[in-house]
Amino acid sequence: MAPTNHAAWLKAKQDPIMVVEEAPYTSPAEGELVIRTKAVAINPADWHIQDKGMLVTKFPAILGCDVAGEVVEVHPSLANRFAVGDRVFGSANPLFNKDGVYCYSGFQEYMIPKPPQIAKIPEHTTYKDAVVLPLGVNTAASCIFSKEILNLSMPLHSDGGKGKTLLVWGASSSVGACGVQMAALAGYDVVAVASSKNHDMVKGLGAKTCFDQNNTTIVDDLVEHLKGKDVVGAYAAISTPLTIPLCCEVLDKCGGNKVVASVMPGAEAFSSRGVSVQANFVAMHSFVAEGKMTAIWEWLEKALREGRMKCMPPHEVVGHGLGDVQKAVDLMGKGVSGKKLVVVL
Repeated sequence: MAPTNHAAWLKAKQDPIMVVEEAPYTSPAEGELVIRTKAVAINPADWHIQDKGMLVTKFPAILGCDVAGEVVEVHPSLANRFAVGDRVFGSANPLFNKDGVYCYSGFQEYMIPKPPQIAKIPEHTTYKDAVVLPLGVNTAASCIFSKEILNLSMPLHSDGGKGKTLLVWGASSSVGACGVQMAALAGYDVVAVASSKNHDMVKGLGAKTCFDQNNTTIVDDLVEHLKGKDVVGAYAAISTPLTIPLCCEVLDKCGGNKVVASVMPGAEAFSSRGVSVQANFVAMHSFVAEGKMTAIWEWLEKALREGRMKCMPPHEVVGHGLGDVQKAVDLMGKGVSGKKLVVVL
């Protein structure tokens, strides 16, 4: 008999309150498994979907992009890789459903993480630590390593980026911290932009140098530092109508690869000064289809187990149970810096 499932439901577009109610339990199809969710992380996307009415079109809906939990059911096709009782973390995706059922969304007790973006959690790592990674890893990897955008060497080998420099703007955000780590582990010299209070954290993730995003001379300072270096482009982990043009200006003045990788839909419209801005949404499909996403997640599990990849930015538990998810999303809407909000289930 299938267990009873509950979810935090968004009943209508831009509804300000999610409601906890029963939800369908979906058994896994080929290549899938089901987890009992133990922790979920909150992302800006969750707030934007609810507050701005973006992306999700079918209601009632279930949101949530980052999950960690215990495996409760495994399709035979995955029996050689996962077993009931395994602790895993992975990607949820509220933009997909199965015959109208939001079984891939995160804010529910039982769900199906989106393959191949699933990995085992090492013994020394908690659910609330591991859950900060999935969307950050996916976003950063598709921006930095996809052939359509920056096309950098992946961290499967540590010397591919030797002697080359990557600019990361918004380095203390979740997608920024993951980008800093993966680029540094691939051998690139990372020049990071973040609030000064987060510089120690960002340097601890592998950045060679940090610049204060609030400094009025930030562009001139970056240009001076980057001149003469082999700059492979910029990753705008915080992508806004303010930050993207600043990245373009820096690349225009310092030379090198004139491409900005952005996490913002429609960012291409901000291309300027001969610098091309490319959003990762365009590249995500091919990144998965070519097997690069699978390779990143296989690498991620090993790198996390060996301590080379860190669960950063640090988590902050802001609630317990599905009833606290709305409070956490509201907190995200007010702004978060240098941490990731987590609700334990």
